[in-house]
Amino acid sequence: MKKSKQAIKKSLMFPILILGLIFLIACGGQQGGATPTTGSTGTSSPSPSAQSPSPSPTTTASSPAPQLKLINDGYLTVGTDASYPPMESVDPKTGQIVGADVDLANALAKAMGLKGAKMVNNSFDTIIAALQRGKFDIIMSSMNDTPERRQQVDFVDYMTASIGIVVPSDSNIKADSYKDLCGYTISVQRGTVELDELQKVNEQCPKKMTLKTFTQDTDAWQALVSGHVDVYTSDLPVTAFHIKENPSKFKLAGEPFSAGQNYGIAIPKNRQDLKDALAKALEQIRASGEYDRILKKWGVEGAALKE
Repeated sequence: MKKSKQAIKKSLMFPILILGLIFLIACGGQQGGATPTTGSTGTSSPSPSAQSPSPSPTTTASSPAPQLKLINDGYLTVGTDASYPPMESVDPKTGQIVGADVDLANALAKAMGLKGAKMVNNSFDTIIAALQRGKFDIIMSSMNDTPERRQQVDFVDYMTASIGIVVPSDSNIKADSYKDLCGYTISVQRGTVELDELQKVNEQCPKKMTLKTFTQDTDAWQALVSGHVDVYTSDLPVTAFHIKENPSKFKLAGEPFSAGQNYGIAIPKNRQDLKDALAKALEQIRASGEYDRILKKWGVEGAALKE
């Protein structure tokens, strides 16, 4: 059946209206997305705000570590002579270095915004030279902060230092200082304040001491244990540890005496940034109580800084 002209016109107008509406909708959508905002992947010219990059995360005052140049990213690499229990020694069960210095190094590293500390075992008599060669970032090894060492490295002091003299429990030797040891055979570690002081005193002894020196302090201790020397001397925390482990066999020959210096964290001379970061971290762990908890854990709380 044929349609009238009017009917045909009406049937043609409807699709045209539909197409027009679709065109208008499409144009409206394109106009709304023509200027991409920040983060857009569009290729049109971005607005001025889109051209300014978002600020990158900055390091907070409590975590300055990313600004420090370190041997191992995210870690404080620490040189130590692991022959000095309870300050630093090798656990025979795990092979890991443990001790008060190890726990303090990890606490300091974390206070600096780092993941922790990596301990590197090194003989004490070459440890400053190794630091200067870049083997580690710092030294934490019960090292006395002396004027002579300050010529080579900087220090952040973190504990007080005292000296102990150990003899067999049946010994008649009485000694409150090295001046009382003239004429005796003494074992001591090389590169230490103890050896320096013994050598100075020995120059004045009417009957000379015999000084037997060892690379590791544990070997100096074994010289006394095996009966090859009359006396063993070391830092008080170490001598106290050995006596605690062998209470019926050994004793202090007298009252401990001051070494005249504190233990210091040794830092390369050109690293003021690292020195400042360590000093700030030490303040933080002392204020939080973690410093005291670590020293008490290892039985060396008597060596805590007083001020």
